Amino acid sequence: MIIDFHAHLDRNPISKEYLVEDLLRDMEENNIDKRVVSTFYGASISAANDKIVELVQRYPDKLIGCAVINPKLDDSVDEMRRIAEMEEIKVIEFNSLEHGYRPEKFAYNIDPILEICEAKGLIVKVFTGHGFFTMPEQWVFYSKRFPKITFVIEHMGGTDYTYGTVDLCKEKTSEIGTLMLETSYETEVPALKKAFRELNPDIFLFGSNYPSNLTKLSIMKYDSLNLSQELLEKMFYKNAQKLLEIKK
Repeated sequence: MIIDFHAHLDRNPISKEYLVEDLLRDMEENNIDKRVVSTFYGASISAANDKIVELVQRYPDKLIGCAVINPKLDDSVDEMRRIAEMEEIKVIEFNSLEHGYRPEKFAYNIDPILEICEAKGLIVKVFTGHGFFTMPEQWVFYSKRFPKITFVIEHMGGTDYTYGTVDLCKEKTSEIGTLMLETSYETEVPALKKAFRELNPDIFLFGSNYPSNLTKLSIMKYDSLNLSQELLEKMFYKNAQKLLEIKK
């Protein structure tokens, strides 16, 4: 079984047609059982989130809804309140690279957004790994103040911060809150070995970053690492199964 914790719904830039069949075909070809999916494409963030809700309603056994929130926008807290009432949405995604902001600068919106997430039991994914807008420590500023929320660090800290992210995740929960690592994009073998050697296997979540990365390669990259069957099972599905409260 494989649960992909990080994928996006793509769209044809000319026709504006969402590439739903491509997403589902990729799942079938790579034996992905369930996929957490979001999209950045639409007339507005609300429209994009509504598309994800619609898609989950059509494919409830395959897709898990992730809504995108941009805290730079004046209506971001209202959008959070709106989507928090939708049962199809289980995860919230912040992407400070895509939207161009320093997370610590927008606490006046992020704090009330996280208060809603905490009240509704929603998981929070955060983009990390490419420049000074995307440092994991910027989100620890929030995770340690909202310890009941599970913060999923996308790309394991990415190309810029993987080693530091591994060290960060060794800190006590009382110091950093509740963090998990999503594995997509990270391909540096020494960094992966350090993470799997030094961190609790309960912290890892498999992600493909489809369609930006090939799902097949995202799965195959572990073949040469000699990981235990227990760790592989936890990363590929058991940890996500528990976090998302998916019945076995």
